[in-house]
Amino acid sequence: MSENNNNNNKESTTSHSGGNKRFAVLTSGGDSCGMNPAIRAFVRASLLRGAKVFAIREGYNGLVTGSIVELDWQSVGGIISRGGTIIGTARSAEFRTREGRKIAVFNLLKNKIDNLLVIGGDGSLTGANILRCEWNSLVKELVDDGKLDQSCLASHPTLNIAGLAGSIDNDMCGTDFTIGADTATKRILEAVDAILSTAVSHQRSFIIEVMGRNCGWLALVSGVSTGADYILVPEIPPEEGWEQSMKENLEKGRLSGRRCSLVIVAEGAIDRQGKPITSNYVKKVLEDAGHDARITILGHVQRGGVPTFLDRYIATRMGMDAAEYFFECKEGSEPVFIGIRGLSTITRLPLMQCVVETQSVGELIKQHKFMEAVKVRGILFEQFHEIFMTCSNLKRKQIDPKIEKKNFLILHSGGPSPGMNPAVRAFTRLGLDKGHNLYGVFNGFSGIAKEEIQKLDWMTVNGWAVMGGAELGTNRTVPNDQNIKEIVQTLVKYRIDGILMFGGYNGYIGASNLYQYRNTYPELKKISIICAPGTIANNVPGTDVSVGSDTCLNNILDALDKIKQSAVASRRLFVVEVMGAHCGYLCTMASLTSGAEQSYTMEKGITIDSLTEDLKMFVERFKREHKIGLIIKSENASSTYTTHFIYSLFKEEGKHLFDVRESILGHLQQGGSPSGLDRLVSARFMRYYFELIDNTPQLSSNLSGCIGSKNGRMTFTPMDEMVQSISPKFRRPIHQWWLDLIKQSQEISVAPLNLESNETTPKPISPLVSPTIYAQKQFDQNVNPQHTI
Repeated sequence: MSENNNNNNKESTTSHSGGNKRFAVLTSGGDSCGMNPAIRAFVRASLLRGAKVFAIREGYNGLVTGSIVELDWQSVGGIISRGGTIIGTARSAEFRTREGRKIAVFNLLKNKIDNLLVIGGDGSLTGANILRCEWNSLVKELVDDGKLDQSCLASHPTLNIAGLAGSIDNDMCGTDFTIGADTATKRILEAVDAILSTAVSHQRSFIIEVMGRNCGWLALVSGVSTGADYILVPEIPPEEGWEQSMKENLEKGRLSGRRCSLVIVAEGAIDRQGKPITSNYVKKVLEDAGHDARITILGHVQRGGVPTFLDRYIATRMGMDAAEYFFECKEGSEPVFIGIRGLSTITRLPLMQCVVETQSVGELIKQHKFMEAVKVRGILFEQFHEIFMTCSNLKRKQIDPKIEKKNFLILHSGGPSPGMNPAVRAFTRLGLDKGHNLYGVFNGFSGIAKEEIQKLDWMTVNGWAVMGGAELGTNRTVPNDQNIKEIVQTLVKYRIDGILMFGGYNGYIGASNLYQYRNTYPELKKISIICAPGTIANNVPGTDVSVGSDTCLNNILDALDKIKQSAVASRRLFVVEVMGAHCGYLCTMASLTSGAEQSYTMEKGITIDSLTEDLKMFVERFKREHKIGLIIKSENASSTYTTHFIYSLFKEEGKHLFDVRESILGHLQQGGSPSGLDRLVSARFMRYYFELIDNTPQLSSNLSGCIGSKNGRMTFTPMDEMVQSISPKFRRPIHQWWLDLIKQSQEISVAPLNLESNETTPKPISPLVSPTIYAQKQFDQNVNPQHTI
């Protein structure tokens, strides 16, 4: 649209603050799963503080064409579980010109908007910064042209910018995860897991091509997570003669008993001279070596589908923080990039610093400065590449035969957790690479007492990278006066130097008990006892996240999405119980990422007053034509107000207005193939474990405690500190980082009455065009009841 097509009347705007603030959000570049949860969180967090929020449809193209619509609470209902972006995304050639950006400024000020959230890649964020830099001069030109009133210069002196990284490539500096990368990884793992079964049947070699023109993140983490034989990524091209090295490595795998081979190729893979390495070339190399090779190009299947827990979570946290930033920022504030470190810490960094660092990687690759490119990618990229090279048998260390080998054993204790098998695989192969003797214990601490121990070699753990469950077995037995003597005898017999307990709360108690027996059994003073978190409940100390919780939450969300879909046909409230024992982590995170109106945890507590208030809230919501309600309850939130009690109460009181159903998800939460994140985190824990060992020349019980991840970085907590941080009564850490999220979850799921239309007021048709609703051109809140949560 040209500027002459705009309204030629002068637009006069007034200064606004507090409740008069106006924000806009746009999505640009390639779409990624998680954009919708980010939009939802940003819109609702902004509305709660009194701002008006607008959507710019079709990215920067909508900014130029003036496709800007105001959003209300219901506009973003029901989108948290949907992929893509409901406000559309498109590239705009016109916005790249100064004249196009001048029109964009006019369209923003026509709606009195001077706060803009951009969700996209580095190119989209660069465009926003250019608009901000030119803002003042473009406003002056529009005033001189008679398009805007003179008062605009004073009332809108600057454009405030916040950026979120929406990219499946995880290629943005300044954040551990970009929105969409985890879902794309999940799509790849699902495809590879399916392909492996047919590959094994026919003894074939598969070449899987994944996205990533300038970033090999997807290929790298897929290689680690699937146990691939070889990967090709642009940041770390293979050495000269890589074809022979690849053939030899695949042949070694076949000779050792593997029935299939797997090579993962990033679409932007290159050799040391910068020449592209294509999937077809890899296939030719393998066929020349006698392999029955097949190519699968995954393509755009990686972009679509339902967002994973991680993408919903980080998008929601980032979206809420973006709203907070716009209320806090001062005139002339530098644009910020909002990222996340680990799962617990939201970060704000200078936007252009992150963009420039990100864009430098492409230049470094062109200049063949590959090691520098890897450094810019960050520590996660470096560590996962090191793990892959070792576990795939591509780069093994030379072991000095003069150095005495140490003996380590790994066991599980507590409930089963997805990710236990990938952890044992990484433990085995990383340990063997360092020259240690490694043992696996069957059935926890009782297995030590019964001497149920097997020596682990390279092929013992073949295929374990993708396996759920626990091949070593697990139980809740802990060292005690009845079995301690046999446990010590076995440890002495095998000359064990270190014990790694990978499991849950019972395992931590078991390790603590064993540590306490040192004075009675001096032999234990020579043994390092370390715990690593492997529990779906995430109720162990020394870490923000435990292996298994991500898989569990994806299982929960999958069930909740189906439950919500089943309920839209009738006016129904669901009361869903999830696991977690006395810890409300699963309940809180499921509530935050599913859009549940209420959650009940032991940490928050349940009272008859709170139940009464919630009952009134749901009655009011169903009176206002809501079609579905969702309550999530932790299994031990209250011994009095049980899931069935809450179900019965709400069913009785709401029987004339809505129906109620209860659902106890049970053990489906513990099953399934481990998620990509759980496979990766388990490998990182094992790498860090041996890093600790390497840095402790003389092993003893002094190196006892637990390892974990805090703020995205590996940490070690000594045993005494670990024990002090536990609440024995409630079997969880005393301090839990996620407690504030309980309140935030409800705030962005339940609209205050002043933000909901009265039931007598007809609901307007939303102007948002949905790219995933094929039969409808527009959302009609009256006929599309999915948009109620």
